[in-house]
Amino acid sequence: MVVCYGAGGTSDIYYRGLANIVARYLGQSFVVLNKPGAGSTVGTAFIKSGAPDGYRIGNITEVMMREQILGNGSFDPARDFTYIGVGASVPFGWAVRTDSPIKSLGQLVENGRKNPGGLTYGAAGSPKLPSWAMKVLETQTGARFTGVPHPSSSAILVAAIGGHIDLICDAVGAMAAAVAGQRIRMLAVSSEQRLPQWPDVPTAKELGIDATTMLPYGVGGPAGMPPAVVAKLEEALQKAYADPEHQELIGKLNMASWVRIGKDFDTYMRAQYSGLPAQLRAFGALGS
Repeated sequence: MVVCYGAGGTSDIYYRGLANIVARYLGQSFVVLNKPGAGSTVGTAFIKSGAPDGYRIGNITEVMMREQILGNGSFDPARDFTYIGVGASVPFGWAVRTDSPIKSLGQLVENGRKNPGGLTYGAAGSPKLPSWAMKVLETQTGARFTGVPHPSSSAILVAAIGGHIDLICDAVGAMAAAVAGQRIRMLAVSSEQRLPQWPDVPTAKELGIDATTMLPYGVGGPAGMPPAVVAKLEEALQKAYADPEHQELIGKLNMASWVRIGKDFDTYMRAQYSGLPAQLRAFGALGS
């Protein structure tokens, strides 16, 4: 099982946990191999280069598609992979310090419209695309905010709590401890439904803002895998995603259950890939 990020992060913890659960249904253990670098493209290229026999599979997300479209990946998401299944997704959230005068996502958007670029947020993404969820919010509302580069989510939290930036837009898992410690206050989440751990925090959608965005954590392999091998992996993933241990895993990581197997996952990924260039152009990350 290839993980396209370093050890100890959310991706690493999730895929190691998933590998243990899937192994029970396959009757075969996994070796988890971290291949971080270049916005997940190093690990993704490693998955692509494997023999299509089912022995090299790994984490597949839309991040690799974005990077490839931006010219950073030596692979073609439409041709080079077998999309096997997905069982969880990462929602994002918008948060401010507890003492911030901004009390709602509506107030945040209003400020970003009246004072374009006046509010700052921490950005840990690539220079061309610092924060996907923030760019979605800006595109849908006309508000504008200024991204301040930071090396990591933890650095963003330190900056926000210290008053060096005005807000955070990040994966909810990266903010969970700070929310629990009442260091920051969550304004809204980007998921389709409210999250069980924060039932009082609204979704952007229910506030009338079409900023629903999630990052599915999928599993894929090289193109050309034999149908019988793919079917066996699909069956094992389906059972693993329904396993109570998987539900416990994603709960601890503040992820949401989001299951698509086989053709359904393949259709989703291809639809996302075809729509990404237009989105990236709208975000100003890709030229016309």
